[in-house]
Amino acid sequence: MSVVSCQLSVVSCQFSVSIIFSLRKKTHYLIFNTKVRSVIQMSITGLRKDFINRQFYNLIVFALIFGVIFYDSIDALGFSYVDEICALLLLILFGYMVLGTKSWEFNKAFLFVIAVFLFYLVYSFVIQSNAKGAILTDFVIQSKPYLSFFCVYAMRPVFSENQKTIIRQLIVLCSLYVFVIGAISLVYYEVITYTFGHVSRVATASTVLAMLYLYCSNFTKKDKYVFIFILAIGLLSTRSKHFGFFAISTLIVLYFNNVTKMKFNFRNVLFFMAAFGVTILVSWNKINYYFITGGFGSGREADNLYARMALYYYAIPILKDYFPFGSGFASYATYTSGTSYSSIYTKYDMNNMFGLTKSNPAFISDTYYPVLAQFGFVGVVLFFSFWIYLLKRAIKLYTKGFLKESVMAILIILFFLIECTSDATLTHNRGMFMMMLLGLTFAERGDVKT
Repeated sequence: MSVVSCQLSVVSCQFSVSIIFSLRKKTHYLIFNTKVRSVIQMSITGLRKDFINRQFYNLIVFALIFGVIFYDSIDALGFSYVDEICALLLLILFGYMVLGTKSWEFNKAFLFVIAVFLFYLVYSFVIQSNAKGAILTDFVIQSKPYLSFFCVYAMRPVFSENQKTIIRQLIVLCSLYVFVIGAISLVYYEVITYTFGHVSRVATASTVLAMLYLYCSNFTKKDKYVFIFILAIGLLSTRSKHFGFFAISTLIVLYFNNVTKMKFNFRNVLFFMAAFGVTILVSWNKINYYFITGGFGSGREADNLYARMALYYYAIPILKDYFPFGSGFASYATYTSGTSYSSIYTKYDMNNMFGLTKSNPAFISDTYYPVLAQFGFVGVVLFFSFWIYLLKRAIKLYTKGFLKESVMAILIILFFLIECTSDATLTHNRGMFMMMLLGLTFAERGDVKT
């Protein structure tokens, strides 16, 4: 029995040892396999990120050339969908990024914005604010700038130093082109008809070029002066808005060159008051023309206001009558409310005002703030909350030492706030590009919890 017992013990030990060795082999295999999978996953993620970076760089170059500089020349030939193509390509790139993540990561703020626009789309259909086609078209137009911002911010694309150099060189060439056209237009205005469509586009084109150059620069003293020079080209447009934006941009870029200057003190309050004063001063002629001479300041009656002032004036009763969600898409102060003539204009006796008639709606989309009447008091609150939120995030970036990104963000926000007074740039091709650039600016420092 003892011999048998010993043999059983030996066999048992051998079996145990074999199990242990087998488990060790399996453990090593699992660890090795896990590491391999991790390396492969990282490689795939890296390749996917590189692909997004390359394609976004191509998209930016394409959008700059065909969606900003030569957009109006292409439009004159009968093709006006370059910005829609850019938006579609951006959405495809964003979809590729989302589908490549394990959990289909989606920015919560982005989801909220989409939900808001979808709510207003359904609301517009319910109240029948216009024809269904017009509602859908306006839905796309109004949501496009926000989609552009959030798509770029979520993807967080990065340009290489070589790509930034190429973009800066391209900007110099484009700036020379804009300068030549702007200079010629001072003596031969017809050149604008074939190139930019309207002289104000010279101003917005120079702004886009200047802001993109600043983003691709190292924010040195030389870079700041180049930025100012490119922005100065827009002065050839003689647009008062650009004079004001140029003045405040120059002051901000040259004044805020270190973190310690961004404090709430008497000197900074005085600086902003001076910048605001200069902006009003250089813009006063246009302010007087559109809002005083063309408004109640000249003794005009409500039915004899200039189109732009009339759009502001009648936005108030529309906000009251359609409380709290407004009159709906394609109903007021938008391009589609003119092409598919909205009944709102007849309801408020605006249909006989010059530039707002059914046969000649040329000035119906000549400004942006009155558009907010479509979204009611709720929309007004959401609109300004969005910009205030971004402004706070920009200031937070400044306090963390990211001077270039914060200054750029502040300037782009100010650009839109000024432009919206007398143009619908926000929803145009150049507005889309600037929103992409704004998203890129915040994404540059995505490691900061903003």
